[in-house]
Formats: sequence, structure tokens, C-alpha cells
Amino acid sequence: MIVFWAVLAVPGFAVAQVRTEMKLFSDSFISPEFEATQKNNYQFVGAGIKTEPFSDAALRMDISGGVAVGSPLLNYLNIAEFYVQTKQSDTETFFIGRKKMLWSELDARWELGVWEPLFKWNPLAPERQGLSGIFWQTEGKQYSFTLFASPIYIPSQGPSFEIEDGDFVKGNPWFHQPPQSVRIWDEATQMQYNMNQPNTTEIVVQNSYGAKIAVGDPNGLKAQLSYIYKPDNTLAIGYQGSLDLSTLKGNVELRPQVFYHSLTGGDLTYKTGRLRMGISTILDRPTKENVFNDPDWTQPVFEDALLVSPFVEWDNGNWALNIMRLDIYGGKVTETGADLANEPLTNLYPFYEANQISVLNNLSLGKARRLLSKVSYMMSDKNDFQLFRVHTRLRLSGLWSFFGEMQMLKAGPTSKENQNELAQFANNDRLMLGAAYVF
Repeated sequence: MIVFWAVLAVPGFAVAQVRTEMKLFSDSFISPEFEATQKNNYQFVGAGIKTEPFSDAALRMDISGGVAVGSPLLNYLNIAEFYVQTKQSDTETFFIGRKKMLWSELDARWELGVWEPLFKWNPLAPERQGLSGIFWQTEGKQYSFTLFASPIYIPSQGPSFEIEDGDFVKGNPWFHQPPQSVRIWDEATQMQYNMNQPNTTEIVVQNSYGAKIAVGDPNGLKAQLSYIYKPDNTLAIGYQGSLDLSTLKGNVELRPQVFYHSLTGGDLTYKTGRLRMGISTILDRPTKENVFNDPDWTQPVFEDALLVSPFVEWDNGNWALNIMRLDIYGGKVTETGADLANEPLTNLYPFYEANQISVLNNLSLGKARRLLSKVSYMMSDKNDFQLFRVHTRLRLSGLWSFFGEMQMLKAGPTSKENQNELAQFANNDRLMLGAAYVF
């Protein structure tokens, strides 16, 4: 990995100091039962560009991408943020573009993608992306108020896939393929798929609007209330099937469609010294209208959901401990139509109940050496999974650093009652290692 500092000058804006990064890393799947693809080891060449955190520049960005050698379905581009900020006064600021913002503690902590979209190239390690539009914010010592509006919609970014001759290509271990065969008349029948893609305008040109207000002391008691009406970050998947009697093969037409929902969020937090605690809630109300407008299509039906997450964290600057729980009441997805799958093809939430404990550290090892890491353990009795994750970076000097990630998942089977998207990756235990050079 090669990383260097650059100065980016844009006409009409202040000079932006950014960090540009090129990287080399190896991604390996270490589970003995791994069978998602023929290969279990991939090499990547990547790059990233990010504005310095404390920069006052008008143009700000956080963009990364990677190319998998010999495996194009694993190539990725993640535009987490890209926006321009204009300060109107000491208290007022306009933002235009894609920007991450703390709309909900729950959504940000659990990285659910309910409020803000996600980069889900690896669904076991999702990353937040910002909403895209116009933001106006005013803030003082004891309050902040934000308005948001947008004519543009960009959904969560999932794993890439390709259909060839009616079959999904097994080139991306993070893409979960629909069943290759189903039983018709007590016989295993091969399925052929076709993706009926709407044009880009139908997906992207969608309106959103929202607001949030926060009052209180960030170092004491603080409350926040948020509301937004926007397209869901997950696309609804409809499908219709038929049987070709001449070949005895099933033909399935898949179609993604945008649907809207409203979100109301409430956060109450209290901080004293190094201890911070709170509770965060979201009321998610998906539209009940028929978004496909065609009775021949089997389509998902969404239930309202209440999400609740209490949390406690302790942080002394070098070490941090975070304990939190998530419960989702309602939110199940059912399907209506002539052809019903064993499980719905659309998932709104990766799981419906979970507990997580994580330990973070930022340790100085002397002479510009620093160790940064996060170790987390997540488990759920209701959804029957355990997920262990490690992220670490070792900075040997101002020039060299090494990094690594590991994920190990144990999960039981899913069903219409146990809806979660983690179980499909139970055999995708992963180890990634890379290095960095800065100049």
C-alpha cells in the first residue's frame, strides 16, 4: 500500500489537504467449508482519498476503491462522502453533496443502513455512507438544528453479481445466489434467472426530506429527535416464474423497485466523566402501497417496525469498552403473489435481535509507532448466530503501517420465522492482511 499527502485546489474553494492512499492486500477465506467460489484467496490493488479530519476546506471527501486481480466481480468503489460546505455565519452552515451525519445513534452504531445507506461489499463488515442532497445546519453550545432535502436517491451498495445464460456467475463470495433448483411435481427443476432492471432515472430521481433537532449538553444530558421521509435504502425485489415444458426448466424474472418509508428517531444520552450511556429508538414505517402495480408479480409486503437499542460505553482516550443491545419489534417481510419462495427475497434488517461487546484501543508505542484496533463479539439467541470481528492497524513510523481484518461467523439455518442475512455467510470466515507506505 502506498499513501501520500496531496493538496487539492478547486477553483472558488479553499485548498483542501487530503490523504491519498494506494494499497496492496490479500483477502483469504479460511473456513474449511467455504464453497461460494472456486478460489479462496484474492489479491487486491486499491486506492483511497480522504480529506484531513481537521481541515477547514470547503471541498471534503472520503472515497476508496479496489481492483481484485483476475476477479472483476470483487472490484469496488466506495464514495462514502463527497460534499461542499459553505459557512454562512458562526452558527450556520450549508452542505451540498453526499455527507454522513448522526441522524440516529442506533443506526450508526449497528450499521443497519436504515437511515443512511451502507457500503456492503462485505456484508459482515458494512460501512456507513452519507445521504445525498442539501443540508442546512445551525448550532450553538446547547442545541443544533438540521434540515435536509434531496431530489436524488442512492441505495445501499451491495455485492456485485453477473447473470450468464440464466445462471448467476460464482465469482463473488459475498453475493448470495437464489436457489439454482426447486422441486416442481416432486422433481428437482433447474432455474434460469433474468434481471429486469429499471432504467437509472426510475431509481435515482426520488425525493427525500428530513430534519433533526438536538438539545442539551454533549458532556451531560442530551436529547435528539429526527424525522425523514425517503426511499428505503434497500430495494424491493419482485419476481415471477414460469415453467418451460419443452426444456422442463423454470424461468424466473427478477425486478428491483424503489419503495418509500418514514423514519422517526429519538436518542437520549448522558455523559459523566469517561462514562457515556443512552438509549436510541427508530420507528420505521414502510409504504403499504403496491409498488409493482402488477398482480402477476410476487412482491414483498413490509411491516412497521420499532427498533430499540440501549448502550453503555467507557473511554479513557487509549482504551474504550462498548456494550449494547438491539431489539426490533415487527419489521417482518412477507410476500404476496402466485409464486412464493421458501424465504422472502427482500431483507430490511440483517437481524432482529443482537447483543454486542467491543473493545477499542489507540496505543502509542513510542517513536511514531501506534497500534489501533477494534475487537467485537456479537451474538443473538433469536437469530441464532455468533460473529467475532477484529480490525487492526499497526503504524511502524510516519511512513510505514500494516493492517488486517478477521471475521468468523457461526450461524444456524434461516426460515420465514428466522429472517436474517448473516447466516448465508456462515462458511465465509475471512482473514485479510495488507501494508501501507506514506510519503
